[in-house]
Amino acid sequence: MLIQNSVMATTAVTVIGILGLYYWLVYRFGILKSKAEKTSPLNVNYPNGNADVIPRHITKTAAAPMVLPPAVESTSLAEPEEIDDSGFEIIAAEDMTLLKEAERVVDKIQDCINHIATDPPNPEEVSSKIKAVIQPYCFFQETEYYDSINTYIALSVERDCGIKLTPQEVQACWN
Repeated sequence: MLIQNSVMATTAVTVIGILGLYYWLVYRFGILKSKAEKTSPLNVNYPNGNADVIPRHITKTAAAPMVLPPAVESTSLAEPEEIDDSGFEIIAAEDMTLLKEAERVVDKIQDCINHIATDPPNPEEVSSKIKAVIQPYCFFQETEYYDSINTYIALSVERDCGIKLTPQEVQACWN
């Protein structure tokens, strides 16, 4: 029984293979092609030997050059409007240095607040550590960054430590 099944399967595969090969050869040599397919300009071989993929008008001597459609003008991209520069000002090199120092002191303050040892934080420890960080930066007291740094200190300590510092306590850290 097993031998009969394998002989039948082998015969079926062989017959299907032969039929597939037969139909491929018949199609390849054009016997099964319709008249429309045989006369289509896509199937015409040109004098240079290349089969033309894009349909073009056929002349007696050679293929006519391909005609491209006209370019479409795109109006979807609008011209950018002029930017009003009156609200901006160029920062001088000294101010840029001050800004970078202000960023540095704010980063140090945040790092200090993140590393408070006691839990819950002790208000004296917080004040003394912040005072140690901002003491070298006392030159900010005469700049426009002074109030911003003080506000940052008060908000950060309240947010991260749960301690509300008054403006007088924050100003006392600078002295």
